[in-house]
Amino acid sequence: MPIPEKIGRYEVKGELGRGGFATVYRAYDPRFEREVAIKFLPLELQHSDPKFRLRFQHEAKIIAQLEHPSIVPVYDVSAEDEQPYFVMRYMGGGSLSERIKEKPYNVEDAVKILEAIAPGLDEAHSKGIVHRDLKPANILFTENNVPLISDFGIAKFTQGDNASDLTGSAIIGTPAYMSPEQASGDPIDGRSDLYAFGVILYEMLVGKQPFTADTPLGLALKHLTEPVPHILDANPNLPSWMEKVISRALAKDPHDRFSSAVEMVETVKACLRGENPLTESVSATQMSKRKNAAPTQPAQPSSRSLSRAWIWSGVAVVIIGAIIVVSLGKVFAAPTAPQTPVEPTAPVIADTAAPTLAATETEAPTSEPSAAPETETPTAESAPTESASSLPVVGGADKIAFVKESDIWTVNVDGSDAQQLTNDGLPKFNLQWLPDGKTVLYMSGKSVKTVNVETEVEDILTTFLSAEYFESFSVSPDGKQVAISLNRELFIAPFDAEKLRAADRKSALLAMGGCFFNKLMIQKAQWSDDGTKLAIQFIANDGGAYADTIRLYDVSNCDNLPNAKIDEFPAIRFKFSKNISSFNWDGDLLFFLTSAIRNGGFGDLAFYNLFTHKAEKAAPYENNCCYRDATFSPDGTQALFAFQDIRLGSQSPINLYIVPADSLSAPRKLTPLLPDDFFAKRDEAPQPVMRPAQ
Repeated sequence: MPIPEKIGRYEVKGELGRGGFATVYRAYDPRFEREVAIKFLPLELQHSDPKFRLRFQHEAKIIAQLEHPSIVPVYDVSAEDEQPYFVMRYMGGGSLSERIKEKPYNVEDAVKILEAIAPGLDEAHSKGIVHRDLKPANILFTENNVPLISDFGIAKFTQGDNASDLTGSAIIGTPAYMSPEQASGDPIDGRSDLYAFGVILYEMLVGKQPFTADTPLGLALKHLTEPVPHILDANPNLPSWMEKVISRALAKDPHDRFSSAVEMVETVKACLRGENPLTESVSATQMSKRKNAAPTQPAQPSSRSLSRAWIWSGVAVVIIGAIIVVSLGKVFAAPTAPQTPVEPTAPVIADTAAPTLAATETEAPTSEPSAAPETETPTAESAPTESASSLPVVGGADKIAFVKESDIWTVNVDGSDAQQLTNDGLPKFNLQWLPDGKTVLYMSGKSVKTVNVETEVEDILTTFLSAEYFESFSVSPDGKQVAISLNRELFIAPFDAEKLRAADRKSALLAMGGCFFNKLMIQKAQWSDDGTKLAIQFIANDGGAYADTIRLYDVSNCDNLPNAKIDEFPAIRFKFSKNISSFNWDGDLLFFLTSAIRNGGFGDLAFYNLFTHKAEKAAPYENNCCYRDATFSPDGTQALFAFQDIRLGSQSPINLYIVPADSLSAPRKLTPLLPDDFFAKRDEAPQPVMRPAQ
């Protein structure tokens, strides 16, 4: 097939790689003046299945909405002469596979790379997206040596809703990195990617994969049947605890693995610090299952699994070489937004006595809480009162909006009258109540949308289809301004709905007037109560690794914005995770921060005081992990958060809790707002926000 001169508007510069199921070209996008990589999928797929194109378009849109700093972004999804293709960032720094071939990594350098990509992998899993072909060849570097995950979801939607539609009983993936369940053709979830994540760590430290065989079938069977190799036999210079890390990462049973990529990284980091976080945490169900199993025998493939594997040895082995795609090496290119180092800053008030927080290591499970918990008794502050509209009121709020299975729901603050407002099932984030008290604003993909809680009418406020990153849209409490993070740049503009509908790019936002700031890689923003200050979350460069940081600015004077920094944390203020899954501001002096340890964003909870410059770790649920999406009530007296009990492992339900903010440090038994089975998914991101009482 000759190389085309153009694909759509893209000017093709050359071919980067070719396989049976994909051809990748290097191209130039004249509209946005940037180099891109274009991946074609074959006509044979849609010819073999009439439904393929519809599935491709639907799932491609979901993949395109997966925005994260450690995932190669998808810019465009389209078709040329009915042949579907993706347009992605072009990476110029080569692949991890190439770097491993040069020499193995030491533990410290290996964990830095995995630490950079782990949050992106967990973010995808939180949205129900499984990579299915995670391997060093799909971890690519920018020209500034920043690693990103590529080819996210390609195998998933190539396979379609039913594998038999396209490939019979074929197994899709790369044999050397396949989890046992993937190799056997059984259903998989994000834990299959975590197995591959562990194989990558092994390969980085040893220079070769844990299992080798002469055929793909033989390699798959080894993942299914052979015990995990002792990594110290392959590299005796490694610390002894690495055996336990690899053994857990490559466990045959998905329930026995790390619950998230970040948890595995944090475990290695804790071991490097001399701590011992590898005490196993299992649910009662898992413990019973292990007691009844032969402990020394590896898992054996079922007849169904072997049958699928033998089918694979024929036709499917060709499919593997194709659908795995080419090891793209230097396929994608330099980032369009420069990785600007964060300028050094001095604290407003030096505080050498700031407390030290545990850096998000997973706490060892205990059969009994460390302190005898007390069941929370409603206080005068937390007990519901009645509002003028007869709705119960807690902390100045009467309703809560949140996300369940990618749709918007509302519930009264006493847990009654749960209502579903949307039903499109697309990922949603950045929820907030608008000042009218009737409208929930949220983001989905590259769009800002609203839904009226009374009429359930949905509307699209604005869309930035050409944006590489569109991560935050925050309306000020008085409804007069909006802070927008677009392509990691900050725009503060008037909140004018009509003008925003027509603003689809940077130039239109600048034309609206207001502030513009592009000195940091800005992701999120929150307003102070009076609308004169803005707290931003940005990506700092911490010794070559990502570190989420919060900085507070006075935005009352745009001209002085670069010099108007008020405070910055965690930074030198206190020790906390480099991965901040969420932060919330009471609009005055207090902040909540949660780290990302497991299941897409559950971790430690801390609150920080701007006045004292001190932080305190909180674990109100029986002194145990893990929390996410902590937020203040409108009057600041209550704390609302999602919790998942790490002691219950993968079986732990998610629920929402409201407790007085001044008693977060007192561990006790809490009463959930909703039934334990309300959130069916274990990696749900509820993102609750409280409405001021009407």
